[in-house]
Amino acid sequence: MTRTYTDYLKLDFIVRNLSSKLSITTALIGFVVLLGWILNLPVLKSVLPGLVTMKVNTALGFFLAGMSLWLWHQHHQRKKHPLKLLSQILAVIVALIGLLTLIQYGFNINLGIDQLLIKESENAVATSSPGRMAPNTAFCFLWLGLALILLRYRLMSRVQTLTLVSFLIALLGFIGYVFRIDSFYHLAPFTGMAVHTSVTFLLLGLGVLLACPEKGWMQEVMSPYLGGVTARNLLPLVIGVPILTSGLFLSAYRTDAIPIEIGFVIRAIVNIVVLSGVVWWNAKYLNTIDQKYRNAQQALQEFNDNLEARVHERTAQLEFANNALTESRRQLSHLINTLPGIVFSRSADNNWSIDSVSDGYLSIIGDYQLELCGTYQDHTFQDFIVPEDVPKIVAAIQTAIDNKIAYQVEYRLITQRGEEKWLWEKGIETSIDGQSPTIQGFITEITSLKQAQKALEESESKFREIAENIHEVFHINSADLSDLLYVSPGYQEIWGKSCESAYQKPDSWSESIHPEDRDRILGACERLIQGKPLEEEYRIIRPKGDIRWISARVFPVYSQFGQILRHVGIAADITARKLTEIALRCSEERYRSLVEATAQITWTTDPTGQFITLQESWEAFTGNTFAEYQGWNWKNSIHPNDQENVGQNWLHSLENRCLYENECRVRNYNGEYKYLWVRAVPVLETDGSIREWVGACTDITSRKQAELEIQQLNEELEERVQQRTAQLTAANKELEAFSYSVSHDLRAPLRGLDGFSKTLLERYKDQLDDKGKHYLTRIRAGTQRMGELIDDLLQLSRVTRSQMQLTDVNLSAIAQEIAHELGEREPQRQVEWLIAPDLIVQGDCQLLRIVMENLLNNAWKFTSKKIQAKIELTSLVSDLGKGDYLTYVVQDNGVGFDQTYVNKLFQAFQRLHSVEEFPGTGIGLATVQRIVRRHGGDVQANGVVGEGAAFYFTLQG
Repeated sequence: MTRTYTDYLKLDFIVRNLSSKLSITTALIGFVVLLGWILNLPVLKSVLPGLVTMKVNTALGFFLAGMSLWLWHQHHQRKKHPLKLLSQILAVIVALIGLLTLIQYGFNINLGIDQLLIKESENAVATSSPGRMAPNTAFCFLWLGLALILLRYRLMSRVQTLTLVSFLIALLGFIGYVFRIDSFYHLAPFTGMAVHTSVTFLLLGLGVLLACPEKGWMQEVMSPYLGGVTARNLLPLVIGVPILTSGLFLSAYRTDAIPIEIGFVIRAIVNIVVLSGVVWWNAKYLNTIDQKYRNAQQALQEFNDNLEARVHERTAQLEFANNALTESRRQLSHLINTLPGIVFSRSADNNWSIDSVSDGYLSIIGDYQLELCGTYQDHTFQDFIVPEDVPKIVAAIQTAIDNKIAYQVEYRLITQRGEEKWLWEKGIETSIDGQSPTIQGFITEITSLKQAQKALEESESKFREIAENIHEVFHINSADLSDLLYVSPGYQEIWGKSCESAYQKPDSWSESIHPEDRDRILGACERLIQGKPLEEEYRIIRPKGDIRWISARVFPVYSQFGQILRHVGIAADITARKLTEIALRCSEERYRSLVEATAQITWTTDPTGQFITLQESWEAFTGNTFAEYQGWNWKNSIHPNDQENVGQNWLHSLENRCLYENECRVRNYNGEYKYLWVRAVPVLETDGSIREWVGACTDITSRKQAELEIQQLNEELEERVQQRTAQLTAANKELEAFSYSVSHDLRAPLRGLDGFSKTLLERYKDQLDDKGKHYLTRIRAGTQRMGELIDDLLQLSRVTRSQMQLTDVNLSAIAQEIAHELGEREPQRQVEWLIAPDLIVQGDCQLLRIVMENLLNNAWKFTSKKIQAKIELTSLVSDLGKGDYLTYVVQDNGVGFDQTYVNKLFQAFQRLHSVEEFPGTGIGLATVQRIVRRHGGDVQANGVVGEGAAFYFTLQG
């Protein structure tokens, strides 16, 4: 039976899978033919030239029908309602295509659906109306569309009937094509069915018939039993053989190979032979099945006979076992009654009361005279149980029964003497021979155990109060250190990890050990397992990366037999202490290294200032032995003239416990006195008293000698400066007298030249020709320019010699005055002045006026050829590396200059333009530079030819 059902499931899976594949094949054929119409490929439309084409609507119907069946299978497998709805919609469209086509044939009308998608030629083969499918094709689509719709409602008999009709119509058309019988596929004068249309209908019909093989009349064909097997074996032959023999007969008839009478006889004989062979093969198959059935019956009869004999044998064995069991139960009952505990049975009432107990209950109840019935006068054993514990017992029993497991429960009992005792009970539900279930189990007294547990809990409570309130980590490990039995909360504080992580992974604490210490500590743990206590200091790296120092002490706890039971230990955070030790050690090492590396003399004294220990640096410098400088004898090495001063300063520092500093001369090992700078500080105890003095002596002999030499040099330099100053003063006076003398001596002949030239022009101008007048004019211009040059030179010399008087100077006001003067001098010029207000600086007023006159006069002069001239005075903030300073800017839009020659601007007598083009002496900008630099500033220039120039200067003095 199981094999038959398995075969059925396998066959059902194969059939459904075949149906799904046939649906995909149908949809694919429809799609390919549609593609042939779109691309105009005749081979896809009619297979062979001269055959009827599969119409566009026919190809569309196959595509939709195939997709509808495929979606039905998907819904059947995945239970998706959208797929089910879509399948129904496609089926309805298929049925409508067939119905509308039949309406066109029936009423001889054209609904316009035939060539709605693609136009067909009017001369198409066997086509009554271009694009219209055959009426038998329309019938097939109508029946198959209805069948696909009814699939949803599981009306399989109707579905399979409609499909079978379509299948037979398509089969008739296919036979017509095979045997060239036109009337089978072409009902003149209507359109004929295409050959691939009939084949596709056969595939689609077979797919629908196999869609649900377990329902309708197909369930008889697809049955796994003999009827279904016989049907599946016979149907292909019953259908195929008549068609094949008829086809052969028809071919012979058409070729006149044999007379028609002989053909009929041969066809009948062939059918008889083939069908007889099928009947014989089927009879053989059924005989084989029947023989297997008879063999199975005979084997079953033999098995029953053997089973009856074994039952008799087993009955005898059970009777013997029952007798043995009775004896065993008697012995077991005797043994149970001698046990110190209680063997009991509970009945299935509301409270599962104890209805029978062993003799062991007498020692618990406290009266050995009671009978075995379990009663004490008017009381049962159940009555001695504390009433408050009864619900707990009932709940434990009920939970065990529900889960089909044994139960355990602890409860109290009051003895006849009024004592409270604790009992432990374990039982399980049993049912023998279909009787009512009972509880069988064992009870033992645990009063002593409860008392011990209570004492242990109190002890553990005290232990936890201590362990969980200390900052150290207290821990208990198993004998092999593989398990952590307890760890105090200090672990989380010191290790930075939760206690839960330590319980889950007992060796996780070692993961935090510093790599440099891990091997040493793990080795100590191995020795601990062997019984050697562990006392180590090591480092750990916490999760955040910080390092802690740990001091660990762990020792084993032994049993009375000398075996290690567990390990108990404590770990303390000693980071602060270790850092202090390390810092102290580093400090001592640095101090020692400093003492050894320095050339200073270092020493220490007691609180009173006496040498009481060996002073290696002092011995090396003085050459004295310890006995020679011990105590206060070190003063003997001090220069006699310095001893009193040293003693007074030293006593002052001793009394006030303050820093000692002094300079004195000390005799070295060669007997020479060296200048030393002595410095000492007191080292105080925690109570403020002096523990010792630490001092150092620095040899400053070379510095003292240098100071003496510098003092002598300074005295010589001061004398030489005074001499040089006197010489410079005399030279300046001589230079000033020379300047005035030169100025007077040069001006006298110039005035004569200018005067005589002017007289000649005025008195003899009628007697002079134009060239003579021109020469006299040039003479006068040269003398005047020479005079200006002398004035500028004198001004330049005064700039460097005059004493500066620093006051607040308003550059804006000076510029306004100069602008006003220039405007009055040449009122015909159009100049735009932009002067920033309140530009206040610290400087010499007269000198700064010279600066502004030169800069503004230059701007006025070099903008003279501009129709609309513009001159500005502004300021801007500049960073000169020593803070922010104001930079003052004089800018114009005049002729400008080539930036390549900017360095020549501030050199005396250097000019970038000719005198004829722009008059001047070439000394003005040199004067500006000297004045600005005397004020601690600097001056720069930027220019572009034809666009103007800008002069920038700073003042810091």
